Amino acid sequence: MKGDEKLWSILNDKLDTLRASNRLAEAIRVAETALDVAKRTFADGESALALSYEKLGQLLDQRGDRAAAKSHLSKAYAILEKASPLDQRPLYRSARRLAFLCDNLGQSEEAIRFYEKAIAIGTQLDDLPYSDLGTMLNNVALIFRKSGRQKAAEPYYLHALQIYEKQLGPDHADVASVLNNLAVFYTNERRYSEAEKIHLRALAIRETVHPPTHPDIAQSKCNLAVVYHSRGDYARAAELYRASLKSWEEATDKPPEDYEIVASNYADLLRSLGKARKAHQLEVRARKKRRG
Repeated sequence: MKGDEKLWSILNDKLDTLRASNRLAEAIRVAETALDVAKRTFADGESALALSYEKLGQLLDQRGDRAAAKSHLSKAYAILEKASPLDQRPLYRSARRLAFLCDNLGQSEEAIRFYEKAIAIGTQLDDLPYSDLGTMLNNVALIFRKSGRQKAAEPYYLHALQIYEKQLGPDHADVASVLNNLAVFYTNERRYSEAEKIHLRALAIRETVHPPTHPDIAQSKCNLAVVYHSRGDYARAAELYRASLKSWEEATDKPPEDYEIVASNYADLLRSLGKARKAHQLEVRARKKRRG
């Protein structure tokens, strides 16, 4: 038994070296051997066995074999979940990893289940980066939105905002990003008054913490313009579309795709006002700018 434990330890060290040097095929072979050794060496509930399942699962995921990866990662999670005493940190990492994997596989309900498990554990870990929880909350909200369950999405955006504000204070750039996501959600839900209020707050933060040509400011102006455009307040929408385009143009000689989206939105507004020629000129100019 002691000899097998030592062999398992040697294999794990070799596996880590191979993985660090990006020798994936060799790493997988060693991981499979290490798992075989672990199965005959450790009891069913031991963390070392969970670690072997987890390492092989991660490597299979890296290779793109997500179904096999999920099988191994699920076995690791089941062991960690039944461990006594419960070790919260590896259980959190395992649930988080499975959540992202299920999300990538399009297995939405399982993804939500593992996201929620990871979030519940993560809120109890003092040194966890706020962005980890925020990303997971945002991902759950996105799953709900994509599946037509908009009302279920809102609490996750609000929870993310609460975490960011608590960690960073109310006027941080990352808080503005969460506010922007929440306001876009409200816009999509046609809750324009709420969307306007939150976009204005996000824009105010961004104008305080960033230089005038920062892309986040251009984004906020465009998103606020969309709210006014949707409400029929064309004058304010047009002013903000123009301001957003100006920010992009001053920031770089070759603006990104977002710039062309703003131009397209503004062109739609102009056409609705009977200014088709001006709309066409705007789109042509935007395409030329994008091509540099």
